[in-house]
Amino acid sequence: MGEKGRVRLGVIGVGKMGEQHARNAWLYAAQAELVALQDLDRGRAERLAAECGSPKVFGTAESLIHSDDVDAVLIAAPDALHAELVLACIKAGKCVLCEKPLASDPKDAARVLEAETRAGVRLVSMGFQRRFDPYHVAVKEMAASGRLGTPLLWKGVHRNAKAPYNSSGPFILVNTAGHDIDSARWLLGEDVVEVSVRGLRSSDGLPEDSRDLLILQMLMTHDRLATAEIYMSSDYGYEVSAELVCQRGTALTAQPERLCLRAGSLRGSPVAPDWTAPFQEAYLAELLAWVKAVGSGTAFTGASAWDGYAAMMVSAAASNSLLEGRSVKVGLGERPELYR
Repeated sequence: MGEKGRVRLGVIGVGKMGEQHARNAWLYAAQAELVALQDLDRGRAERLAAECGSPKVFGTAESLIHSDDVDAVLIAAPDALHAELVLACIKAGKCVLCEKPLASDPKDAARVLEAETRAGVRLVSMGFQRRFDPYHVAVKEMAASGRLGTPLLWKGVHRNAKAPYNSSGPFILVNTAGHDIDSARWLLGEDVVEVSVRGLRSSDGLPEDSRDLLILQMLMTHDRLATAEIYMSSDYGYEVSAELVCQRGTALTAQPERLCLRAGSLRGSPVAPDWTAPFQEAYLAELLAWVKAVGSGTAFTGASAWDGYAAMMVSAAASNSLLEGRSVKVGLGERPELYR
């Protein structure tokens, strides 16, 4: 540990998401000490380091992970690197917070789960930040209160102004829909047993293989249901919502608007261009909770490697459903004792 018992934190990947995490650690996480950065673009890491207390910039992710000066690692590198980096952290015995997805395919997600299970200790945490968003937490708490009876159906909306990386359906289902899958699992308290997906290309200007508007339907355990609209080219901005339909009412993440705008013969509220501002409070709460858990040696209250594995398995089944035009069963297997 660093000075005064603070967790010495290294961040791998300092693009848009990694930069936000690093700045949050530097500016707001009193229990954390930002000591290391690494990015394939070394210049980008050096520029960020100059603005965040001059942490050491490492040439490789592996050297950062194995450094004796780093207690815990936050991974925000490209998706394809996640599994190997997480496995390296497990081998080094270091706690890691990995942005979604846990891996790029089910086989690698299973390797991570097996490695952590063999280690016998939960080192891996997942960056499903909606679990820390105050609006989603309010829905979860209302469901837990029993006031509305049993939750029966989860309904989600997930829209981007423009697909930030890739507009093919399978890519969106792995890279983006994991948040919606985890939201449904967490808010309903159920697992996914079968999934069905349909998609379309919203514009002739997109590549032929684009399926940027998707409807994801999930059959959950105990016959609960979930459905999500995932639209990566909505044009107007970024928006996420979740609703639980229960026996005696519904609970919806209806965010109060912070500004009423009157202009151009219209009255309304601005919509954020991307996810960074709407979820800043959630990202910070997630980071603080994780650092606290690492520093105290207690369990992280957010998502685990099992949750990352489950999201990956559902995403893979959803991709098969989209490509094959049929419903697909989801086989998670037995949950290891470590995650019960």
